[in-house]
Amino acid sequence: MANLTERCRELATAAMKDGIADAAIEVLKRHGYNGLTMDRVAEAAGVAKGSIYNYFSGKQDLVTHIFDRIIEPAMKRGDEIASSAQPALAKLQATLQMWFDLFAEHRGLFDFLFRQPQVREICFEARRKRDRHTIERISGILRQGIDEGVVRPLDVETAAELLIGATNFLIERQLDTGDRRDGQECVQHILDTFLRGFLTDSARTQRSNSQIDELTDAG
Repeated sequence: MANLTERCRELATAAMKDGIADAAIEVLKRHGYNGLTMDRVAEAAGVAKGSIYNYFSGKQDLVTHIFDRIIEPAMKRGDEIASSAQPALAKLQATLQMWFDLFAEHRGLFDFLFRQPQVREICFEARRKRDRHTIERISGILRQGIDEGVVRPLDVETAAELLIGATNFLIERQLDTGDRRDGQECVQHILDTFLRGFLTDSARTQRSNSQIDELTDAG
């Protein structure tokens, strides 16, 4: 009975936080981040102002929750992909596709949130807190690829950082420019560049290993 009671309490808390967050989004749309006050959120949510502080410490905490509510399901899905029985390259493709699908699904909200510098920085900070976990997950997939013989031995952590950086840049670039790119095409471009590199097949055969090493070791 105690477990059931606790579970009901957790569900009620989650529902209340989501309701307040939805109200905060409406206030943000009308008044921007500087106009996001607990009074306005309370009025939009139909609750007492004081009750909001039972769930959020302030408006920055509130915006972080809005962003977390979008990101957390994707983080869990990423863990499921990484722990699945798929080959490494299939996991890599599925992971990248998941992020572009998430962006497409919530594009309207991302467009709105990232137009406001203060909100954008809060969202970036919330994302940065998850970077370590994401790097470890991608590194694990790359290690699996090495074990399978489809990825050459390399510094998997640096490679993971580069993959994540490329993905984040393509998404953030669309927010900056208003461009809309097909997510599947973006994934294919990233994978093609990272897996095949910049050299043509003929260039690979014409250059000796030492010449390629000189290029990659330069600087």
